[in-house]
Formats: sequence, structure tokens, C-alpha cells
Amino acid sequence: MDVRELWRKVYVPAVGTFAAGVLLDVVGLTDVWSIPHADAPESWHLAPLAAGCLAMLGSRRRPMAALAAGTGAFAVDLVLGGSIAFILVMFDLLFSVGRFASPRARAAVTTAVFVLVGTASVVGGLAAGQVRIGVFICLQLTSVLFVPLWWAANIRQQQQIGALDAERIAREAVVAERAAMARDLHDVIAAHLATTAMHSGAALAAPPETGRDRAALQAVRTSSLEALEEMRSMILLLRADAAPADRSPVLPGGLDRLPDLVSAATAAGLHVEVSAGGVPAVPVVVAHTVYGIVREALTNAGKHAPGSDVTLDVRQAGARITVTVTNTLTTTDLDHPALSAGTGLWSIRERAALLGGDLTATRDGNRWRVHASLPLPTA
Repeated sequence: MDVRELWRKVYVPAVGTFAAGVLLDVVGLTDVWSIPHADAPESWHLAPLAAGCLAMLGSRRRPMAALAAGTGAFAVDLVLGGSIAFILVMFDLLFSVGRFASPRARAAVTTAVFVLVGTASVVGGLAAGQVRIGVFICLQLTSVLFVPLWWAANIRQQQQIGALDAERIAREAVVAERAAMARDLHDVIAAHLATTAMHSGAALAAPPETGRDRAALQAVRTSSLEALEEMRSMILLLRADAAPADRSPVLPGGLDRLPDLVSAATAAGLHVEVSAGGVPAVPVVVAHTVYGIVREALTNAGKHAPGSDVTLDVRQAGARITVTVTNTLTTTDLDHPALSAGTGLWSIRERAALLGGDLTATRDGNRWRVHASLPLPTA
């Protein structure tokens, strides 16, 4: 606890209670318990009041010791006739026990309070010969001794509920993050499987040729190994309790890997023309999103329009980065519904939306166009 917090939570309440107590004693709010033969001057009550306020200084670290010291001072104040000022001190000391003492200590103090209230009420009522006197004593002692314990217990319960809510929110965030990671895993594996299908389909569509067929087999093997490596990395990450920010270095992708995507698409039979207009260094999350959009667009072009002409344009436009991938539409028997799960465009559109951007995929004559606009975070 730093000095400022120490003053705010410890010294200010004690000093404030002493100042308020002095004012209450000066105006004559003493002799409140009608103790026989207790006719002490008001100034005498300042001594036990000061002792009680000193005990308040240690009520957070040692609440039971502070309560014991305060009870001794309260007994002295009671012999002098009692005062409203010391009721404030006892209220604070009991509240501190309810907030900061151990469960066993809180249970012991609560039990002692119940016994004291019950005993005093019964004895007082019998001594006065009136039930209403006993009820009055019970209400007085309950308000002074039990209410601070009840109030502290209520605050503790609210804090526990808040902690449970925070834990539940954290669990929900973990579940949501793992769901997002599962979608990423699906996208990555689906892209590699589609690449494998493209290479094998291109090899089957052409007449047999040893060199080209071996190159296609090599591309299939490379794509399969990359898929296994990425699946392994993702599974290890899912098994770990890493924070969401920790998974960016594990996942592949980034603007520096766009040439690899272009090379793979060209090897698959696409004719790709690249135009990049001074793209700056961007945050990792933006780079991964751009990588995912380009990968999905090129994969779709290879699946549904093999051998088509593709144009890739990535550039900065003001405070945004734009990505445009267009390809010609072709008709081929190699296109098959099984090659598309129907979630690729939805996934990259969701990624763009999470960054505050937008993505459209539309047909323009005999060309298919995927366009995304993503904001660049300001410094």
C-alpha cells in the first residue's frame, strides 16, 4: 500500500473519527448509557476516544488486536458514562473485523456479539421489569455491534460475486478465442488441402510428363507438410493457456510472405500479376489479415477458375490499406462443389470486420473481384 492509499484508507478515517468525536463530546453527547454514579466531565471522554482512534490505525492489518484495544478503551468510556463518539469507533473496528479478519475470527466475534446482545437484552429487561426495555436494549446493541459485521459481510459477498463474474468473463473470452483459433485452423488446413487438390488436378488434366508430374507431387508434398506443421502448432497452442496475443508469432502469414502465395498460385497454373503501391510496415494483426485475404482469394481462383488470369493489388490509401484480387472466370470440369466448404469468404469478411474494415466479393462481367479495405492504426 503506497503512502497516498495509506492516508486515504487508514489515517483519514481515524483522524476524521477523532475530529467528529471531539465535536460530539463538546456539544455534550455523553452519558448515553445512564451508568449510575458516572458524572464525568465531557473532556474525560477524549482520552478513551484518542486510544480508540489509535487502535483504528491498525485495524486493516491486525483487526482482532485493534478490536481488543478498542474494547478496552470502550470499557473505560463506558465507566465514564459512554459517548456517541465512541460508538463511531466501535462501529469502524467491528467493520474492519468483518472485512479483514480470518473466517474463524469473524465467526468468533459474530458469536460473541449475538451472546452479548441476547444476554444484555434479557438481563436489562428483567432488571427493569419491562419487556420494552429489553427490546430497546436489543435494538441499540444490534445497531452498534451487529450492523457493521453484517455490512462487511455484504461487501465481501459482493466482491466474491464480482470475482466470480470476472472469472466467468475470462472463461468466456478463452472459449471465444479458442473458437476463433479453430476457425483459423480450418482456414489454414482448407487452403492447403485445396492447394493439394489443385496441383493434383492440374497434373491429371494434362498428358503424362515425368518432370511436370514430379513437380506436382513435390508441390503436393510441400503443401501437406505445411498443413501438418500448422496443425501441430495450432494444437500445441490450444493445449496451452497462452494469451490471445501470444499466438500471432505462431501462426504463419504476413506481408513478407505474399510472394510465397504468388509463387504457389503460379505453380498451380494461375497467371498472377502483382501490383503493390508502397505498402508500409503494418501491425502484425493487419499483416495476418491481409495474408489470409490474399490466400483465400488465390485459393478460390485456383479451385474454381484454374489457369485464369489473376491481378493482385495491395496498396496504402490514406489511413487504410486496400487489397484487391480479381480473376477471370473460366469453365472447367476440374471445378467441383466438394472443393468449397462455403465458409472461406465468410471467414475473411469476419476478419476484416474485426479490424473495423470491410470486404466485398462480387462478379463484374467475366471477372470475380475480392476487395478489402482495412484501417491502419494510428500511432
